[in-house]
Amino acid sequence: MSKMNLENESDNESEIAAMAARVLQERFIAAAQAGPVLYVENDYLVRKIPNELPVVIKHLEGRNPDIAQRFVDHRTFKINRK
Repeated sequence: MSKMNLENESDNESEIAAMAARVLQERFIAAAQAGPVLYVENDYLVRKIPNELPVVIKHLEGRNPDIAQRFVDHRTFKINRK
């Protein structure tokens, strides 16, 4: 796992997100090499076992691409609790 340099800590959100993505990618690769992992790819739940082909477990239903696109277009979100 990568070590963060706290002396040069950055407040830039894109750099923080990029560092988090790299750490998650490293952890996923390590977990995938050690044993079976489950992940979602293109609305399909997939199981990957080391040295074997990925196996589709289930197609995930109910995702609305129109709603996802509206979230991408806006910068701030207000969530109302009911």
